Amino acid sequence: MNSSEMSVFEKLPFLFWIKDREGKYLWGNRKICELAGEEVAGKTDAQLPWANNAVELRDDDLCVFASGEPIYSHEFVDKSSEGRASLSVCKWLDEFEGQQCCFGISFICD
Repeated sequence: MNSSEMSVFEKLPFLFWIKDREGKYLWGNRKICELAGEEVAGKTDAQLPWANNAVELRDDDLCVFASGEPIYSHEFVDKSSEGRASLSVCKWLDEFEGQQCCFGISFICD
């Protein structure tokens, strides 16, 4: 998969993103950028409004990289454009622009 193939994910009503092994967002759809209140690509969780939760978010990414298996979890972000948010999340490994990355999709639980 490459960035030109990502247009189908842009308008999903769910948050969708791709991170590299270092935790940097390589791509994020409109919905995750709305939650952040800014563009996420090129940043890490520690550089976004939910920086207080960056360690926990990164731990889940590292589990996916270590096991190679998808995970399903609930994540919480203290600060976002919507205040505190509870997210139902699935993360898995796949290839993006020639490298193995952590893909994620989630939605906000009310």
